[in-house]
Amino acid sequence: MSELHITKREREILTLMCDGKSAQEIAMILGCSVHTVRTHIESLKDTFSVYKDTALVAAAIRKGVIE
Repeated sequence: MSELHITKREREILTLMCDGKSAQEIAMILGCSVHTVRTHIESLKDTFSVYKDTALVAAAIRKGVIE
């Protein structure tokens, strides 16, 4: 398995996504804009080569990035 380069913020966002939080809820929790959260999510989708949020969460769990 190749090393995935995930920032601390991206890991926080993935964890909150696993908890079922929406982009708007994540933005409120992290104190940033919804646009920023969505930008991180799109970057993560590119990193994991997926197109949907649910596939992103599944891939992150499968690869052991988050539990």
